[in-house]
Amino acid sequence: MFAPITSLILVSILVALGVLHLLWALGSSFPCANEQELARAVVGRRGITKMPSSLSCAGVAFCLFAAAALAGLLGGHVFATELLFLHKAALALAGLAAALVFLGRGIIGVLPAFERSAPELPFLSLNRRVYSPLSFLIGLGFLLLVISLPNWSWRFGGG
Repeated sequence: MFAPITSLILVSILVALGVLHLLWALGSSFPCANEQELARAVVGRRGITKMPSSLSCAGVAFCLFAAAALAGLLGGHVFATELLFLHKAALALAGLAAALVFLGRGIIGVLPAFERSAPELPFLSLNRRVYSPLSFLIGLGFLLLVISLPNWSWRFGGG
């Protein structure tokens, strides 16, 4: 029961973040008043006045949607055996890779060197309170999903 609930939480969060990045790729400044305010809130590099390119935002959105799909697979919401090209060991490795990416972002985001490279406010405070902890928790969620893989009905080597 743990894995499907954790998976649904991860899917919901990752899809919401993906939609937000897709909106930014399309030129929206939501939830900020303008592009400069948004760039200072989500990128935070010293002196930033513009958001990264639309292609960059769309690329991040694609990666977030892919991570959401992976969380759905790991949670058993989509049966991996229906995807003949997707070997179960590869699914576990992909889950570990996602865990490392998100855990790494969560940890690196609070290091002094990272904070010196992105000192703009409100990014700095948002990163400490929201972005890094959320990244770490998402990574932890992926790690827990991979660890609980053998307990599912479609576990390695089983039916």
